[in-house]
Amino acid sequence: MNAFRTAAFVTASVAWMGTACMVPVSLDEQDALVGTVWELQQIQMNDGALFVPNPPQNYTVEFTEVGEVFIQADCNRAAGAFNLVDGRITITLGPTTTAACPEGSIDTRFLQGLSNANMLFFEGDDMFIDLAYGSGTMQFSPSATVSLTGRVWELQDIQFNDGKRLVAEPPENYTVEFMDDGSMAVRADCNRGRGSFTVPEPGRLSVDPIATTLAACPEGSIGGDFTQSLSNANLFFFQDGQLFIDLAFDSGTMRFQESATPSLVGRVWKLQQIQMNDGSQTVPNNPESYTIEFMDDGGVVVQADCNRGRGSFATTADNRINITGVATTRMACAEGSSDAAFLRGLDSANSYFFRDGQLIIELMYDSGSMIFSAN
Repeated sequence: MNAFRTAAFVTASVAWMGTACMVPVSLDEQDALVGTVWELQQIQMNDGALFVPNPPQNYTVEFTEVGEVFIQADCNRAAGAFNLVDGRITITLGPTTTAACPEGSIDTRFLQGLSNANMLFFEGDDMFIDLAYGSGTMQFSPSATVSLTGRVWELQDIQFNDGKRLVAEPPENYTVEFMDDGSMAVRADCNRGRGSFTVPEPGRLSVDPIATTLAACPEGSIGGDFTQSLSNANLFFFQDGQLFIDLAFDSGTMRFQESATPSLVGRVWKLQQIQMNDGSQTVPNNPESYTIEFMDDGGVVVQADCNRGRGSFATTADNRINITGVATTRMACAEGSSDAAFLRGLDSANSYFFRDGQLIIELMYDSGSMIFSAN
């Protein structure tokens, strides 16, 4: 993977955008064109040549309401300006990266086609751009590219442009979740954190300083490098379903994979143990008898050995959790039951995270943790 050369590209694009002529498009045309990432499906030339992108999500174009255009041409990126009047479109390319894409790439053909754009029209959900001199047609479909928000992203590695490479081991210990409200939740190995982010323009990412806990993680942890790199985020893009974040000052690239972490809801979680920080431990004789199920409507269903109950829960963007109002039956369970310790733990729930497919609920006052496995 060729890292996107961020500093030179952004500096050049900002300067070029400042001098390029931005012509706002008409409202009717704008409604159909902007607000969508368009994926190339094919370029059909009138001499019979056909160019099909593989995969389409590596060849995209996004138009903005102020006349800007942002392009992904396989392993390269470009910015430019466009003008659209009565279906006639011109695209003027500005700064473009010049990485050598893999064999079979049609990045050059794609950029050349956009530069020769002449007429634009829509059929169904697809967009078509006829090229100058009647030479061919480009066909686009709305992108199904994965969104930045609404997912937990696991770090795979950080490739610095001085040759240094840091690998996340294991990836699920280094995660970031971007929320729709502009907040973000971070796990940096043994520490947790939160911050905020903005996307000031398509493909640009700005992350405010991240505040984290200050636990001393084991030797070999890259938690500090992870949070520092996130704070230096500059640009982002998707390729082959992965998220790439290019860092400021052309310093490197972070690569993420969408997490397969289980959801809190939709599962019955069985207690494996309660580990208190004073060294005491509670291990249920039968985990099937100590369960909690989180419901979509904010309710919880609890089995505490011989008793059953219901309550409610709430979570926050930084994985805080509050379990309240659990009312249970009052049967006297058999000697050795852990029902009281189980219910006390739920009442003291403070935060949660997932590790190796298990749910960990940390208790208030740093007093201990409850460990659950899914059904």
